[in-house]
Amino acid sequence: MSQAVVSQVVFSPNPGADMTKLMALVAESAAIFRKHGAEVSVWAVSTGEIGNMVFTTRYESYEAYGKCADAVYADPAYQAWSQRGVASGLSTWVRSNLVRQLPI
Repeated sequence: MSQAVVSQVVFSPNPGADMTKLMALVAESAAIFRKHGAEVSVWAVSTGEIGNMVFTTRYESYEAYGKCADAVYADPAYQAWSQRGVASGLSTWVRSNLVRQLPI
């Protein structure tokens, strides 16, 4: 039985951030992850840590996660995106999680 794996990056838009520019960066990142096999979704937190956003990637197994992660982090497009994202000042990293689905 395969075990699903989900990676979550929680981030917060900085006060006054241009949300159009931030969402363009998020969409660009999603395209890079999808190119390497991830299922991608983006979430807006509505209760609890209101205002945070969650970039989520899903994989069918740890092996699929590892293959995607290796490919993404070696991809020049991701490296360029990462530099632009940090330099943009549009958001702040809050936390990251790597979770595995348990059979019940």
